[in-house]
Amino acid sequence: MKIRYILVLISLITFLSERKSYAQDPHFSQFYANPLYLSPSLAGATDGGRITLNYRNQWPAISKAFSTYAVSIDNFFPTFNSGLGFYLMQDMAGSAGLRTTNAAFQYSYNLIINEQWQVVPGIQFEYGNKSIDFTKLVFADEEIGGGSSGSWDRLENEQANYMDLAASAFAYSPKYWIGITLNHLAKPNYSFLGEEMRYDLKYTIFGGFNIWRERKRTSKVERSFSFSFRYQHQDKFNQADVGVYWHNSPIEIGIWYRGLPFANTENTLNQDAIVALLAYDLGAFRIGYSYDITISGLGIQSAGAHEISIIFEFNQNFGLRVGGRRPAVPCSSTANPLSSTQRKYKRKSRKIF
Repeated sequence: MKIRYILVLISLITFLSERKSYAQDPHFSQFYANPLYLSPSLAGATDGGRITLNYRNQWPAISKAFSTYAVSIDNFFPTFNSGLGFYLMQDMAGSAGLRTTNAAFQYSYNLIINEQWQVVPGIQFEYGNKSIDFTKLVFADEEIGGGSSGSWDRLENEQANYMDLAASAFAYSPKYWIGITLNHLAKPNYSFLGEEMRYDLKYTIFGGFNIWRERKRTSKVERSFSFSFRYQHQDKFNQADVGVYWHNSPIEIGIWYRGLPFANTENTLNQDAIVALLAYDLGAFRIGYSYDITISGLGIQSAGAHEISIIFEFNQNFGLRVGGRRPAVPCSSTANPLSSTQRKYKRKSRKIF
C-alpha cells in the first residue's frame, strides 16, 4: 500500500466502523487574529471596515495533513450601533481530499452598561459542506484481499450539506475582557453514510487583562504587556491556550502554551504545543506569523504548524470614540478595545429605530 494512503486509511477505518463519529473544527493558534471565527460578537469590532486573511499549515512533515484558509470581512454601523460580518473558511485534510467549507453571516450589537463596561451579544448563521474524493480511498480489506472492499457499500454520498447556528457574548472594560461562544447549536448532521453523525455542542471561553501599559505623549509609541487565555470544550475533549503578549509599536511578540497539563485524557497528559508569535503593524495593515512547537506525542517529526494572518482596516471613523479608537485585534497588540486610552470612554449611542 502506498505511503500516502496511510493517514487516510487510519482515519477512514475509524470513521466508517463506528456508528458515532467525532468531527473536529479547524484550529487557529492566532485566535485573536481570526476574530470572527472566535466569536460573532467581534463582528464590527472596529470603527469601520476590516478584512482578515488567515492561513494555517499543520504538521507539514506529514503529506497532505491539514491546511486551512479563511477570509472574513466585517463593518461597524454607528447608526444602528451594530456590526455585520461574513467569513468563508476551507479546511483540507488527507490524501482523499476531505474538504470542509463553511460560510457564515454574523450580527452583533454594542450595549453600553456604564463608562467602564460594555457588552456585545452576537449571533451567527452558517452553511457548511463536507466533501471527499471516493476514488482516492483505499481500505485495509481491499489491500489484503486483493479485490473489492465491503466498506464501499456503506458510502452513499460524496458530499454532506448542513446549516448551523452559533451565539456569543463579549464583555470588556479598559483593563479586563471576557467572552463566550456557543457553536453547533443546531447540531447538524455531516454524515456521508446516510446515518446520523452530528456535531456536538462546542463552547469557547476567552479573556484576559492588561498587566501594564504606557504611551509617550510626544510620539505614537505604545508599549503594553497583557495576559490572555482561551478554553474550548466539545463532548469529552478539552483544550486551553494560556499566554502573554508584549507590544512595542509597531512590533508585537507573543508566546503561549496549549494543552491541559493537569488533566489526564486516557492516562496521558493532554499537552499540545508551545506557540510563538511575531507581528508587525504597517499602517492600516497588521501582519502576523506564528509557529507551533509540538510537545505532544507527535514530537518534532510533525514539523509543528505554520500560521500567517493579515488584517487590513479601512474607512475608520475615529470620531466615534472619545480618546481613542477600537483596535483591529481586540485582545492582542493593545490587549482589548479600550486599552488605547485611560480616559473616559463612550461610544456614541443611537436608538435602533
